[in-house]
Amino acid sequence: MGLFTKKEKEPEELQFYMSAINNPVLNYKVYILSPMEHLTFFLVTFIAGGLVGLIFYGGLFRVEGEATFATFISNIVVFGGIGLLASKIFVPVIRDSLKNKRLNKLKTQFRDFLDSLSNSLSGGMNVNDAIINACNDLEAQYSSDAYIVVEVKEMINGMQNNIALEELLIDFGNRSGNDDIANFAIVFETAYRTGGNIKEIIRRTTDIISEKIMISEEIQTKITSNKMQMQVMNVIPIFLVLMLRSSSSEFDQAFGSIVGVICMTVGVVFFLAAYKMGQKMMDIKG
Repeated sequence: MGLFTKKEKEPEELQFYMSAINNPVLNYKVYILSPMEHLTFFLVTFIAGGLVGLIFYGGLFRVEGEATFATFISNIVVFGGIGLLASKIFVPVIRDSLKNKRLNKLKTQFRDFLDSLSNSLSGGMNVNDAIINACNDLEAQYSSDAYIVVEVKEMINGMQNNIALEELLIDFGNRSGNDDIANFAIVFETAYRTGGNIKEIIRRTTDIISEKIMISEEIQTKITSNKMQMQVMNVIPIFLVLMLRSSSSEFDQAFGSIVGVICMTVGVVFFLAAYKMGQKMMDIKG
């Protein structure tokens, strides 16, 4: 061991794991784009980034306002370079956005699962029958391929193969990427083994999760207009530069000068910093 010891690389999480009954189950903490999704998002961000790059840095190396061969080459380099940079930055952003959307959908579906489970237990069913009844309710409410329906069916199959319910819930909680689901699984395991009041635990958990979702939705509703304003502000500098460059040849030549490029680069840095700050301010953790 020493200063020059290589740090071991943390193992990458897989998108699917094998369940206790050897079925592939989804790891919600990881979102891997399909080849078609990756190609689509790459092309969209590459083209958009390249066009924005030309707006900011196009038309370099002109002589007396006339484009030269160097101008043509520089435009290609700017389009390709900034397009690749935009793809490298924004494709992961899109992927994380899709992952968060999936997590939010799972959280809402899990709330409905607990609600149905609580109602079934209140009607006098045991836990196993209540889960089967909740699965039927959820399949009617959503669809057979909904995340929570697939997970509850996996629990039912596991119980039919003599796998402990608490073990199946713990596995689901570990894969869910949601603290509420993971904590519920731990509490359920403890209460189930010690003979706790499962009905009361599920009822209180449902109330807590429902309240958290309601508060999160209220916050999102209140800041929706601010998000729209931020998105508009993000594109205004692009249109402003485009308008200035297209309205006057003098402005256009000024942007292509050394001083213009330096000023433009400083402006882009401030623009990206403001964008990053705005994203952090609007990121509400549910």
